[in-house]
Amino acid sequence: MDRLKCMEVFVQVVRAGSLSAGAAACGMSAVTATRHVQALEARLGQPLLRRSGRRQVPTDLGERYYTECAEVLARVETADALGDGSPARALLASAISRPVGQIRVSAPTTVGSHLLMPIFAEYLQTHPDVALDLALKDRAVDLEEEGIHAAFQAGGNPEPGLVAHTLRGVTRVACASPGYLARRGVPRQPADLAGHDCLGFRYDEVLGRWEFAPAGASGDARLIAHNPLAQLQAAVHGMGIALLPEYLLAPEVEAGRLVRVLEAQAQLSEPMHLVHLAGRYVSSKLDDFVRYMVAKLGPEACPVASSA
Repeated sequence: MDRLKCMEVFVQVVRAGSLSAGAAACGMSAVTATRHVQALEARLGQPLLRRSGRRQVPTDLGERYYTECAEVLARVETADALGDGSPARALLASAISRPVGQIRVSAPTTVGSHLLMPIFAEYLQTHPDVALDLALKDRAVDLEEEGIHAAFQAGGNPEPGLVAHTLRGVTRVACASPGYLARRGVPRQPADLAGHDCLGFRYDEVLGRWEFAPAGASGDARLIAHNPLAQLQAAVHGMGIALLPEYLLAPEVEAGRLVRVLEAQAQLSEPMHLVHLAGRYVSSKLDDFVRYMVAKLGPEACPVASSA
């Protein structure tokens, strides 16, 4: 069977929610539409549709395959439109070539929910045919295994096999509550941390380290948290000194619940990266998403206002 026709049938079935309605949209019988979908499933070796009540819904693979098929068909329509120079046809081609479908994105929990969310909101407003499936994970992700199109990674060097786009680094600042500083005193230099309770952070089972100079200047970690938001609340409640991203602690400082300390030694963390798999076709929607994010968050971009 013609593969493009099979893709067209599959896309119509997913959009309509049933084989019969998808078949009607393609001008064929439900039996014929079923054969077209089965041809794709035989080629892929896995089912693309499953029944849910009275509807036919895509499987996990079917959802990803639908997104790619929709884009392939859009590109074909755009190519066909090149032969017609009429304004109406040009507008149609432009509409068809817009990014469409779902993009699966991964990011650390706090980065995604605080730093990136305002940018995602702007992106979705200007890309009405795109949906973001956001996975917030405080661990390393396997893009291929987990079906992730693009991942924001904080610090470190991206693994081999990934295309990495450098983003602006995140400034981290030491802070504590006014009550804690009144009890324990204000550290004036990194060496003073030896007499303080420092709040540790564990990421993907690796204990994060404070990187003040001189090397090794630190205090005892009375609390180790797996989430920066927990660190933030611990600092607000006077449990010690935390080293937190500026965008996260700024609202607390403005409200007077936290005070910055050791500002002269504030660290600019290793740059964030936006990565995707290398050595394969990059869809137009992913390419557009990456370009948009780099324009907003790249090293040369203006700083993003933090969200309260």
